[in-house]
Amino acid sequence: MSKSMYNVVNPDDICDTYGADTLRLYEMFLGPLEQSKPWDTKGIDGVHRFLKRFWRFFYDGDRCLLSDEAPTREELKALHKLIGKEQEDIETFSFNTTVSAFMIAANELSALKCNKRAILEPMVILLSPFAPHISEELWHRLGHEGSVADAAFPEYVESYTLEDSCTYAVSFNGKTRFTVELPKSLDKDAVEAAVRAMEQTGKYVGAQTIVKVIVVPGKIVNIVLK
Repeated sequence: MSKSMYNVVNPDDICDTYGADTLRLYEMFLGPLEQSKPWDTKGIDGVHRFLKRFWRFFYDGDRCLLSDEAPTREELKALHKLIGKEQEDIETFSFNTTVSAFMIAANELSALKCNKRAILEPMVILLSPFAPHISEELWHRLGHEGSVADAAFPEYVESYTLEDSCTYAVSFNGKTRFTVELPKSLDKDAVEAAVRAMEQTGKYVGAQTIVKVIVVPGKIVNIVLK
């Protein structure tokens, strides 16, 4: 952009239409800070919709939707993935990927129909460096007197982000035939028993004899047939 080329964009016009938070968030969303980026407002509507959607986690009109119920494991997982991602991205100034992570978390929590204060209140703190105005408004509506800028950053708990299950490739005489999701907590014997009991296993075994079953935890189950 250049004044001499008469192609300068007045940020006041964007702020009047979408608000300062949308402009701020969109600038971060455009790409890495160290790269030059063409200004294009086509994606700004998506960022604006995200902020409106975030607000709707808390309010339906004037009605507060927050619940004090304990969060589920899946809700905690979505939150702590976001906390970990933001911590990592702030260190490297990768703000664009943090904004993407926010959108992913919002999609996950929306699918879970999450309205838990224990999940959404920390997200206000996480959003505040990127969209300070909406975050400050929500923070005070949540009953806090001080500024959200002074709130402690949410603590990342890695155990919440770990997968509860893993995918096993099931092979017969070294040829993979299907995959199966099984709980991570299962030991080798339990994994073998679960795979042996599957209908698909019976189909591939047929009239043959199982000589042995090799289990590589979290990865492969190889059934040797004769």
